[in-house]
Amino acid sequence: MGQAGAIDAHAQSSVTLYGELDSGLAWLNNVGGSNQSMATSGLIDGNFWGLEGSEDLGGGNKAVFRFERGFSITSGESLNDHPTYLGLSSESLGTVTLGYQYDPIHDYFAPLTMTGGAGGTAFAHPFDNDNANNSYLARNAIKYESPSLWGLTFGGMYAFSNAAGQFAQNRAYGLGASYQNGPFNAGAAWLHANGAGSTSGGAYGLVSLPGADRSVLDATVGTRNTYGVGASYAIGDLVLGGAWSRSTFSGVAEAETGSELPSVGFSNYEVNAVYQLAPTLSLAGSYTYTKGSGQHWHQGGIQTVYLLSKRTDAYVEAIYQHASSDAPAVINSADPSSGSNQVLVGAGIRHRF
Repeated sequence: MGQAGAIDAHAQSSVTLYGELDSGLAWLNNVGGSNQSMATSGLIDGNFWGLEGSEDLGGGNKAVFRFERGFSITSGESLNDHPTYLGLSSESLGTVTLGYQYDPIHDYFAPLTMTGGAGGTAFAHPFDNDNANNSYLARNAIKYESPSLWGLTFGGMYAFSNAAGQFAQNRAYGLGASYQNGPFNAGAAWLHANGAGSTSGGAYGLVSLPGADRSVLDATVGTRNTYGVGASYAIGDLVLGGAWSRSTFSGVAEAETGSELPSVGFSNYEVNAVYQLAPTLSLAGSYTYTKGSGQHWHQGGIQTVYLLSKRTDAYVEAIYQHASSDAPAVINSADPSSGSNQVLVGAGIRHRF
């Protein structure tokens, strides 16, 4: 009887091993005054492996977990850029999870951008200022996600500071919602963080921001607010989309020296499109205008993906970024340009398992 019970319990549980490998070659112009040719790791998607599982608790309830680990396929270096969490899920009430997690910007807004959709890493807005490419995951986070209600899904997150006597120091919280009705998709999200990077065990680490002389600095941020809204519409094999986000950073200090820096804000305006040319071939592109505090960036890119099999594809992409004369041109994941322009041309292969 005991053995049969153990078999039944095992049948009600599931664990899945999965992951993705992405590697290729890329060429960048004007990095420190010279061109750069390099092997790439995760030019579209970061390399990772993961375990995901659930246990049926009865009555439409289950325990869920997710454990992922990122790595560089070119160096073998382990990267802490993927989530790990444990929680409870109900078919009627939604899901609550605790751990190291993506925030509402990732869940509800990012899928409507090129970087959070087809394009991936290199298509992020300058400095990934709105976190649409999930450069920063939230530590100590508790999240709620609702079930789908007539196409509407919503949720929220609170990430604890974990600092004794400093409840608000390096904490974060946010809300988001998405809606789908046939060919129409829309989403919106908001994220607020206090003291990002100011403590080692808090919600968020250091933030990358533009410095003087076209440099990029790691900084702590007293208050950070990010808002994003986007929508897309499918017309046959063509999906047209648009997204807007606003990110503000105040109480900024350079991490290395502690020197105070001016507050900065970014407004990102993006249009994008994905066209399925054939069952095995797709073409995607986007244009983004980013207005900063006295600085601005134009960025455009195209990408084509060819399916070699159900799990393996090859891709080619090209991205161009132009910055104002006093701003660094830096395509996401690349080294900063020594001038106001930067071009990336890359190709690679991806495999999912």
